[in-house]
Amino acid sequence: MNNKISRRTIIKQGGLALVALAIPYSLTAFTKFNSMTDNKIFDVIIIGGSYAGLSAAMALGRSMKNVLIIDSGFPCNQQTPHSHNFITHDGEKPNVITQKAKEQVLNYNTVKFHNGFAIGGKKTQKGFAVTTDKNELFKAKKLVFATGVKDIMPNIKGFSECWGISVIHCPYCHGYEFRNQKTGILANGERAFHIASLVNNLTDNLTVLASEKKAFSEEQLAKLKKNNIQIIEKDVQEIQHEN
Repeated sequence: MNNKISRRTIIKQGGLALVALAIPYSLTAFTKFNSMTDNKIFDVIIIGGSYAGLSAAMALGRSMKNVLIIDSGFPCNQQTPHSHNFITHDGEKPNVITQKAKEQVLNYNTVKFHNGFAIGGKKTQKGFAVTTDKNELFKAKKLVFATGVKDIMPNIKGFSECWGISVIHCPYCHGYEFRNQKTGILANGERAFHIASLVNNLTDNLTVLASEKKAFSEEQLAKLKKNNIQIIEKDVQEIQHEN
């Protein structure tokens, strides 16, 4: 018997061995994904499905990770009529931007989206377990918190109803749309002075609504007066939104 094996035979057999190894791995990965979905076990669970959560899901989906996004559907910007100063999306409604992003992310078949509100989570031996307000249980090896921010409203009647509409929180996001209009700055001291310097070029009719008396230095008062910016040192009790 000839015990010699030619180089071609080794390469051929090696190639078959690689194919044999590759096929079971591919089938196992596919089966594993279905099993993970059915049993609600994922590589990563992302809490929050707005811009940050969807961005994280896209990066993970492109890395072939099994991802679940849990989102309650109540983003921080839900009252904002339009998004501005956002290149390629200037003037677009925030929910339209989110929907487009969601469609693109869910093109990756290892990414799933679940409408729900996460209320609890705990560490397990193999990762984490997350529960929702409907007593649903999801498990994952890793967690990503992309819950964004929550706006804490002052105790002023009508404030929350106007938030993001006629009560503006960012001069770069919404200031241009209210240019040349009578504008009040609801802040005190250094913060009010800083905001006034940001929006002074947008309107000549500015008033600082300061709840604290004598909150400005003599130098700041001089600059405010020079720019015809008035100061009202009284608490705001109510805001009424019109048009």
